[in-house]
Amino acid sequence: MTKRTSAVVSVEPETLELMLGVPVRLNRLFAATLGGLDPRLTFRQYRTLQRVANGYTSLSQLAARGSLSLPTVSENVDGLVKRGLMTTVQSAADRRAIILSVTDEGRAAVGVADEALRDIVQHVMADIPAETLPIVVTAMQSMYQRATVYFNEKGDADS
Repeated sequence: MTKRTSAVVSVEPETLELMLGVPVRLNRLFAATLGGLDPRLTFRQYRTLQRVANGYTSLSQLAARGSLSLPTVSENVDGLVKRGLMTTVQSAADRRAIILSVTDEGRAAVGVADEALRDIVQHVMADIPAETLPIVVTAMQSMYQRATVYFNEKGDADS
């Protein structure tokens, strides 16, 4: 792995522990919440439905957006189609391509999941003072963007 630096930032053990622990804790919390809904969803299924509902209508778009392989995305979509949450149709413009869409049941599932996850985020962020929240959000956006660049430069998939 290549070491990347742009500014010298001291990472204290407590900071490293938080950077390792917060995503794992949130992922487990989101997964448990999504798994308790009707219909039950995995985090990847939820993200796929959400992305298709927001305009990502091809397997290649989903794969690129999620840094996933086409077979992984295809398997996920197939499962959602079998459950009646998504549909696929062959593209009239390109017979090799399929167009993805979310069914009414899939849209309802995304709505319920969005609300449940929004409640978690509100709970988790409740102690952050309103005047500090924009700084926290900006910091999270920066971390997300830098992690995405690092991830893409490394060339990993299926994470």
